[in-house]
Amino acid sequence: MQRWGAVRLALIGLLAGGSIVSGATLVAARPHHPAQATLAVRIGPTTVPVGEPATLTSRLRPAKKGVRLVVQRRVSGHWVTQARPTTDAQGRASYRVRTSAAGVQKLRVLRTSSHRTLRATSRVVTLKVTATSACIPRTPLVDPAADRAARCLAARLDRWQSAGAMGIGQQLNVSNAQYAAPLDKLGRRSVGVVGLDLKELVDSEGYAFPVRPLDYLSGLAQQGAVLSVSWHPDNPGTAARYDDRSWTDLESLVAPSDSAAKTRFWADFDAGMQLFSELQDDGVAVVFRPLHEANGDWFWWGRPHATTYRQLWTAMQDRAAGLGVHNVLWAYSFNADTGTNTSAPVGLLPTMVDLAGMDSYSRVGDALSTAGYAAVAAKVSRMAFTEVGPYQTSDATWDPAVVTRAARGLTHPPLWSMFWVDDGTGIKQLSSLKRAPAWMDSCKGGFCTVGP
Repeated sequence: MQRWGAVRLALIGLLAGGSIVSGATLVAARPHHPAQATLAVRIGPTTVPVGEPATLTSRLRPAKKGVRLVVQRRVSGHWVTQARPTTDAQGRASYRVRTSAAGVQKLRVLRTSSHRTLRATSRVVTLKVTATSACIPRTPLVDPAADRAARCLAARLDRWQSAGAMGIGQQLNVSNAQYAAPLDKLGRRSVGVVGLDLKELVDSEGYAFPVRPLDYLSGLAQQGAVLSVSWHPDNPGTAARYDDRSWTDLESLVAPSDSAAKTRFWADFDAGMQLFSELQDDGVAVVFRPLHEANGDWFWWGRPHATTYRQLWTAMQDRAAGLGVHNVLWAYSFNADTGTNTSAPVGLLPTMVDLAGMDSYSRVGDALSTAGYAAVAAKVSRMAFTEVGPYQTSDATWDPAVVTRAARGLTHPPLWSMFWVDDGTGIKQLSSLKRAPAWMDSCKGGFCTVGP
């Protein structure tokens, strides 16, 4: 009778959803209750001028990939859906907030579900969009007399950094009659940064183009584009191209005595500063990265003595100021330390810079090298990918997504990523890469989300 009673209790337990283990031992079933979902949210920056990026970032806990969230904005007393971003493997999702009009925006993020424990609502965050900018950079500029345009540009880049935003950039060859083609071929897709070379810009002054490149660039900047300017001066010792390494005496360029090389170098520099001065009159500032990739050995200024290189940088900064040019953010641009014909870039870091950037190219299927980036970022607050793209290839399948993957793996993500023009070494510009349209569409309005 006792035995039958035990079996009877076990059967009752099974009917109730329990289980039997160790013979007739009864173990009561415990219904599974998923952990209550939560949504943390932040917005950065909390205040931006009209048209500048702000990012709403949310994080779902427990983390799950592929969950569709709902971003809502408070409009006339009602919550209106703005977007439905999807979470990544860490439960994060981002939304680029529209900032086309001044005002205050109240935003929140929801996770909807038929299961109560999976539902979540974030706190409400506030974004203020102002009609004007205070133009106060977070880090003071190298030039103590920097004009308003330079200060506003630096403050704008600081806001990009706070927003975790990486601008998409496209280089132009402004000494070519079709200099605008790399942008025109992108159609409706936009970029936040436009690159050019100062030597090519000076050369273009002697060409009969329908539209003067300097005027075209000034117009782009006044519409919101950031101008990033490299400088490949001819070898001042031989008057040959910038890749002629038969003369490499940088010390003579800062020596007290004059020489033909010194005279030629500073004349070329002054010609460039004259064009910067014209942009200054237009209220346009530039990011200037002269004598870049000096930690490599392929340009006449490459692999210099560190002290000499720093002296030359200081001399350029002093001379620009002496010429009345105060619309420049000075950028040290280095090559990724691949170990092949390169040295650690931090060893050549100039005494004072406003920004630093890495040039790095990768082959199809390879990750983008960021070797040397972290060491420089530990000393410079603003960083960029000043050149990126496929390395010497005719294969248009190189995927720009490797750039965002590399950027998101860095403690100090880049402010922009600049794609070069197609040249003799292969396909490089965005309009020539088959996977660029989808990548650009994932980076709304010319900006990718790469911050935390």
